[in-house]
Amino acid sequence: MDRESSFFYSFLEPISKELALLAKELENSIFTSPRTMLTHSRVFIENILEQVIMKEQLPDEPRTSLKERLDWLNEKGYLIPDIRDAFHKVRRIGNQAAHDARRFRYSEALLSWEALYEIVKWYVEVYGPVEVIVPDYQDPAPQMEHGYDMGELEVRLKSLEELLKVPLQQTSGTQEFEEVAVTVEALSMIETKEIPGFTSVRTLSFRGQMLDVPYFLRDTFLLPQRFDKSETYLIRLGAEQQARIMSELPKNLEGLHKFVKRYSEKNTEIFFKELKTFIEEEKARRQLTINTPGELFFFYKDKHIIVTEELSKVPLTSKEFTGIPSLLRQLNANQVEVVGQLPKELVVLAKYENVGVGTVEKLFEQLKNKVETTQVISNREEITQETHRANKKWESLFLNVKHNDGITVIRGESVPAIWKEALTWIEAQNLHLHEFVKEGIILGSTDNGNRYAIALNPVHKNNRSFAQMHTYKSSLTGDIYYLETKINPRSGLETLRKIFGMLGVQVSIPLLDELSE
Repeated sequence: MDRESSFFYSFLEPISKELALLAKELENSIFTSPRTMLTHSRVFIENILEQVIMKEQLPDEPRTSLKERLDWLNEKGYLIPDIRDAFHKVRRIGNQAAHDARRFRYSEALLSWEALYEIVKWYVEVYGPVEVIVPDYQDPAPQMEHGYDMGELEVRLKSLEELLKVPLQQTSGTQEFEEVAVTVEALSMIETKEIPGFTSVRTLSFRGQMLDVPYFLRDTFLLPQRFDKSETYLIRLGAEQQARIMSELPKNLEGLHKFVKRYSEKNTEIFFKELKTFIEEEKARRQLTINTPGELFFFYKDKHIIVTEELSKVPLTSKEFTGIPSLLRQLNANQVEVVGQLPKELVVLAKYENVGVGTVEKLFEQLKNKVETTQVISNREEITQETHRANKKWESLFLNVKHNDGITVIRGESVPAIWKEALTWIEAQNLHLHEFVKEGIILGSTDNGNRYAIALNPVHKNNRSFAQMHTYKSSLTGDIYYLETKINPRSGLETLRKIFGMLGVQVSIPLLDELSE
């Protein structure tokens, strides 16, 4: 498949263009944001479940959760075990991604991607149009990693070119030795600093102290609120069009205070120390975003919080956050009403009237507590759900056959197993099944469908091949019967009840009888 002009799930477009495009975005996010892919996969499978409900003409009753809808369809026998488990796999890991602030791995997104494929393949084969063909599974390809920006690459190349001008073999003489030492040090720096953006492009100094500025900070805005002891100093310098961005700073900061009145060299000394802290914090933040691609963060000084989907929905009200009424009131007045609308750099909030860094820190700590509390609740709910064993209902299929004043129980752990047991019993009674198989037995409780349950050729009425085929060799005729087993347990039992009815045999199927009550 040409990845430049198409995408894997483009075959879904005849069924639902919106579903196909959602699948495309999920594929694109696997290697850029595993959390995003896992969280939004739930919407994808929920839409498929809605399509199943519509196709089966079931009452669309309001249900509070995806799990309840899955359990309801499973209890009614519309999901085969493998597909039911695939749905739950996508649901469970999606819930974790929405609540849990831990790092989610590419491997987890890929497992969910495989489960989505099984779900889509089942849905298309059972409910989709004949002309839609599901291709073989294909792993998504990682997107090319971002390399060095052209400006940074230029700096690195020039540094290397300068190194080439100095012969490393020179070892005699003090000046030559120093040149070689500097050259080796610079070469080592270029070799080890492999992360794009971390190449040093400037060196600032103050009274003999040196401070390297990495490329990604070359034009960064020097937000005054990030500098506790120098905030007012930076605001005054900014008013004089000085020190607003990193590139405006002079190479030597000595004398910087002369641009504003009533400030001394001591203020510049304090600013230089805070600038060093600022650069270290920014480097740590950049490393964090590189190591956890696709995540959203809130930052406060050297701390951070991962913004989960659930956290982003929390309303900014006094009920949710205590002790910061003035900040909440001003945020709401500016139409910032939920956590997801807050700025990434929380210290910016100190700009509001009567709001200091202490208030911002209170907000940060409460946000952090909400992440941890939500994670605990999510894990507890997941454990409770795992202990629920409603899924076992359809994992052991059986029916009671009454014939010649005797009752026989036919059992099977799957649709293919119980069908083969039933066919063996039918032929042991010399019942004339072959004529019906010769015509083709339609799947389900009626004869209105286009898919065969049992036939002499593995091709349906609609000329589509059997999706999942088992075979049974007739002990009476020697013919091979082809069984279409890509069906849910309910349809499998309904088909058997119809077959026994065609043969004039009385049958009782408790699982189906429960559904009709």
